[in-house]
Amino acid sequence: MPSKQELGERIKRFRLERNLTLKEVELKAKVSATHVSEIERGMTSPTVGALAKIARALGTDPSFFLQNNAYPSVSVVRKGQRRVVSYEDWGARVNCLSNGTSRAKMSFLEAELEPGISQNIEPFSHTGEELIHILKGVVEIHVGADRHLLKEGDSIHFKSDEPHTVKNIGDGPSRILWVASPPFFL
Repeated sequence: MPSKQELGERIKRFRLERNLTLKEVELKAKVSATHVSEIERGMTSPTVGALAKIARALGTDPSFFLQNNAYPSVSVVRKGQRRVVSYEDWGARVNCLSNGTSRAKMSFLEAELEPGISQNIEPFSHTGEELIHILKGVVEIHVGADRHLLKEGDSIHFKSDEPHTVKNIGDGPSRILWVASPPFFL
């Protein structure tokens, strides 16, 4: 069982990744924004009912926040043991390069992007910042109104609160190293 501080941090990270304000959670969960803020800051523990309402408002199960994820101080991930998440509509396969450490502040990912995905990807924004380094291929990254064409060896660093998209525009697969803060829950 996580401490109330860790529980609050998990809820806040999850909420911010979904780009939801405290007020939006209040409206969906019927739990005051003030109370949600106190929970997120570790000032109070939620009741079982409040946690269930907040989890539902965030689109997950309460057990997600209660799992005993006692992260170690060091994370070693062997090449063949990486957690992989596929996003077929985006044409991406994301490899987690870290399983997380205690109180992690960022995610380290390697993404493989398929070429020719024609579906328009909606720009996404959230709290934090990202660094993307192109390991292979040609990638188009939109940040706000600006378009950036990056090739192997190029990097981009930006605030994630600007709407952004990442798309492989080359003829073959692209690979990127992706560092994001706050960490993603994949």
